[in-house]
Amino acid sequence: MRIIHSLDEMTETARGWLAGGPVGFIPTSGRLHAGHFSLVDAARKECEVTVVSIFGEKGKSHTPDQGPGLMYDLSRDVQLLDSLQVDVVFIPRPEDIYPPTFATYVIASGPVVERLECSLARDQARYVATVFTKLLQLIRPDIAYFGQKSAQKVALVRCLIHDLCIDTSLRVLPTVREGDGLAVSNANALLTPAERQAAPLLYRALLRAKALIEQGERRVSFLEQTMTDLLSSSPLLRLDYVTICDPSTFAELDRLPDLVPTRGSPGFLLAIAAHIGSVRLTDNIQFTRDGYWLM
Repeated sequence: MRIIHSLDEMTETARGWLAGGPVGFIPTSGRLHAGHFSLVDAARKECEVTVVSIFGEKGKSHTPDQGPGLMYDLSRDVQLLDSLQVDVVFIPRPEDIYPPTFATYVIASGPVVERLECSLARDQARYVATVFTKLLQLIRPDIAYFGQKSAQKVALVRCLIHDLCIDTSLRVLPTVREGDGLAVSNANALLTPAERQAAPLLYRALLRAKALIEQGERRVSFLEQTMTDLLSSSPLLRLDYVTICDPSTFAELDRLPDLVPTRGSPGFLLAIAAHIGSVRLTDNIQFTRDGYWLM
């Protein structure tokens, strides 16, 4: 396994891939877990070369403590990636990605950067769009791998790939879940036993709405209220949002289409975010344009 820190070295390495087989890319901010491992496994099966990037949230350096209640060990991640037989681990230095002279940002617009997660952090969309543009240009992957849990980030990256004519395709895999349905996340370790017991309620609310949709319900307001009522049944849970929206633009929907693949239809996304104690959790499921549920 090759570890690269230098942007120039990454560029030179990527140039050598042009005549080879497909390159798979998994972007991460470290603290690797089972969700990341599923993406690595898919990339290794489908690509000649597998690259994993580790770049801290909002460009922070990888110091020992990089988040509330969670100690971060970069060497652990590197060892895990070595055991998974990843070909290249790219760990760029923040001062190289954002040097003092940096002045060119990628600014996305539209509902996808105005709603839900992006609305809660004003600079989040600019950060994601700029960093991913740089990573895709440096690594030059044929396929970038994401989990369904990152639905809004996927929509944003898909938009910049299309608009900036970047020669990369996206592969979105199902969310990796615990036995009770809770989406795998580093934040789960911060939950108390009682909070951990309440946390799968997010997924159960999504499944209840899914069942109603499959029974013929198409009213978005009714489906959103059904999910809200179920989530409100736990005193430990404080709801941030419940929404059903277009998975490409994140624009709100009034009524759902039929559950059949329709030319030009993007499908729809059911998404939830809530606080349980001091921990914020998100989850979603998507009915895709190809006519199946991505969960």
